[in-house]
Amino acid sequence: MKDLTISSADLDKTAEGAPRRRGNRTTRVPAIIEVAIEVFASEGNAGFTQRRIASDAGIRLRTLQHYFGTREELLRATIEAFVNRYFEHYQTIAQDKLRPPEARLEVIVDEAFSVLTAADGKRVSAFVLETWSLAEHEPALHALMAKSTADFQDLLAELIAQINPTLAREECTLRGALLLSHLQGLVVFLRRSDTNTFDPNSFRHGMKVVWRALSKASP
Repeated sequence: MKDLTISSADLDKTAEGAPRRRGNRTTRVPAIIEVAIEVFASEGNAGFTQRRIASDAGIRLRTLQHYFGTREELLRATIEAFVNRYFEHYQTIAQDKLRPPEARLEVIVDEAFSVLTAADGKRVSAFVLETWSLAEHEPALHALMAKSTADFQDLLAELIAQINPTLAREECTLRGALLLSHLQGLVVFLRRSDTNTFDPNSFRHGMKVVWRALSKASP
């Protein structure tokens, strides 16, 4: 899951104390977004300021504002980049024709569980929960989250249709929604369970059993 790490530790490869090289839009914007993701995950909306992000990115505030004129513009770009990163990753898994659809569904469980239980998993869940909270009050983010939910639901529904071709499209959509709600619940549960003890392997296996049953059950 290296591609999904939300750390900016590797953004600056210059020697310590050496002046940073000037970048162009194709290199500077992704670097700013990576830092912004880290700040949003660790500090939340309250700590998400252009000044803080510029400082962590090692650039001047006016340089950041050249690319993102307002805090809101940068926030939306940050959340959109984060959402797209994860969706594209799971989409790649779902479309992997080298695996049967049942295996693809299980890999999605494995990947989601691995991300959320990794060392920096709490930052991932913190980012998601903070985004959901903001989306309750921000129309633009609400629309973005609605589209993300619909896209992921369709992805899961398509896999179910491949696993269980006898199901009507409406039934596949319903079951895709059930799987997605289970996955979203996992984000909340793992964030809130904290030190509650459970065997991770058993938990992961149990989740696969539930997903397998939902995908294969008769109409």
